[in-house]
Amino acid sequence: MHRSQTVIGYIAWLFLCQGPVLPLPALDRRGRPLFAQLKPACGIGLTGGVISLTAYGLVIRAQAHGDLATIAALRETSIRIAALIATLLFRERFGRLRLTAGAAVLAGIVVLELAHP
Repeated sequence: MHRSQTVIGYIAWLFLCQGPVLPLPALDRRGRPLFAQLKPACGIGLTGGVISLTAYGLVIRAQAHGDLATIAALRETSIRIAALIATLLFRERFGRLRLTAGAAVLAGIVVLELAHP
């Protein structure tokens, strides 16, 4: 982030550098039909991209100007919330692997909070 001078500059460069590269594997795998397949979902994809950019920007800004341990704990908590939403709304299995991962995340949150005076 030091070279970009600002949080917004860092995020902009990150998305500008990654954005054009990420579709290349899909294009390689599916070829020209990919464009026709993407057309109906283009609006949803762009909306998701803007939401992702905004969410990531808020996290980076908070980390640059706030208490890192608390922000990291809150960010890791959101992963558990997403898993819960996936289970309740999308009927995904909440098996042993997710429970183990959830316990590891919870342990990390506890360690971060206890280590912070």
